[in-house]
Amino acid sequence: MTVVLEQVEQFCAEHQLLRRGDRIVVACSGGSDSLALLVILWRLRRKYDLHILAAHFEHGIRGAESKADADFVQDFCQQQGIPLQLATADVPKAAAAQGLSLETAARELRYRFLERVRQSAGFDAIAVAHHADDQAETVLMRILRGTGTQGLAAMRPRSGKGGTIIRPLLGVTKAAIRAFCTAQGLQPCEDATNEQAECTRNRLRLMTLPALKQAYNPELTRALCQLAEVAAAETQYIVSQVEMLWQDAKRVRKQPLALSQQGFSQLPLALQRGLVRRFWQAATGSRQDLGFGQSEKLRLLLQTGKTSSQLELPHGFVAQLAYGWLTCALRAQSVAAPVPAVLQIPGRTQWGRYLCTAAWRDEFAPVVTPWELYLYPEDFAEPLVIRQRETGDRIQLPGGRKKLKKLLIDDKIPQQERDQLPILAAGHEVLWVAGHRRSTCCAVAFDRPLKRRVLHLKLERREEIYHDER
Repeated sequence: MTVVLEQVEQFCAEHQLLRRGDRIVVACSGGSDSLALLVILWRLRRKYDLHILAAHFEHGIRGAESKADADFVQDFCQQQGIPLQLATADVPKAAAAQGLSLETAARELRYRFLERVRQSAGFDAIAVAHHADDQAETVLMRILRGTGTQGLAAMRPRSGKGGTIIRPLLGVTKAAIRAFCTAQGLQPCEDATNEQAECTRNRLRLMTLPALKQAYNPELTRALCQLAEVAAAETQYIVSQVEMLWQDAKRVRKQPLALSQQGFSQLPLALQRGLVRRFWQAATGSRQDLGFGQSEKLRLLLQTGKTSSQLELPHGFVAQLAYGWLTCALRAQSVAAPVPAVLQIPGRTQWGRYLCTAAWRDEFAPVVTPWELYLYPEDFAEPLVIRQRETGDRIQLPGGRKKLKKLLIDDKIPQQERDQLPILAAGHEVLWVAGHRRSTCCAVAFDRPLKRRVLHLKLERREEIYHDER
């Protein structure tokens, strides 16, 4: 008991997983790992003033055995006085409906349940029972499948959106956990499917790792966990440097999203690759599905490509160079143009991936970005509409009226971007090419006092949902 407690406390201290007064949802399946985790955190609660809530997800994969696991956890928590939240789902049915494997569907539904429990209870974190052997399996599996430094980092002590998922047992071996359960007289429910070498992870655990330990290194688990720790630290540094580059407007144009060729080839190779991965994530909303080969082609396109050079990417995305900027978007035939949207005054108007907020103002803001506009809507007879460009569109500029098509060409807006630009118009009178040009019809004298309320518009690209690796 003392040894395992010391290991857990030391690991949690090193990675700042337990803070005084934390409120923690503990995922408990009833197996030895999660049962040990629940008992350890429950016994540490007074020392750290923790608030503990157990949560069990009955997935229905093993029929009566799954139900027996749920009953076991419920009985155990009642005996110990531990509060518990239970949920039941038909994972096989959900997996079939979504075209997912049982393992993937169970994991996704389980994490959604745990997050719902955390939010509804107003708790700080979710503790899961991954241990050192799980980490070693994950690292080896990723090596065999092909991975980079970020993949080698495998599971982090703290992860998830906002860092809400913690892994207090990640520094403890499976053997130590089993010894702990035996010493404490715990009789956990063991999932028999874990001993069947039918899936990749089970084969690694039951066959590959033991063979490698016997033939090469008895301390392989420790070595792989050390590799993950080193990779995590190096990845964290590279990510921080990439994020600094990402905030540089000379390198990254946020709306519409594009990477500049200028200076890219002078960056260290690790930062080039990191910036390309960050670009793919922002453009597609996912960190997945861009293999090393495709990532390298994208990187080389940035280094040596010419205007109109393009690259086909997964899921219908195409990267293209124009005027020194690399864009990435769905093929034109892959996505329908958003329907024109009448501007809600006041209110919020959604057009495709953009959201426009309109609000009345009694004064001007000191700074106005290219994604903001002031105008008097009553000056225009026709309704204000957010849409893509149309034939016949014109815009009034300080030098006179101009066809929108010619303006976009003169402003060197890439061909593939022109139909994606949000346009605010009254009929064919273009008032605003968001992010680029404003019509003089909307000119408001900022140095003069307002005689009437003015409408303020702010256009934002809707936030993408990025999948955090668990």
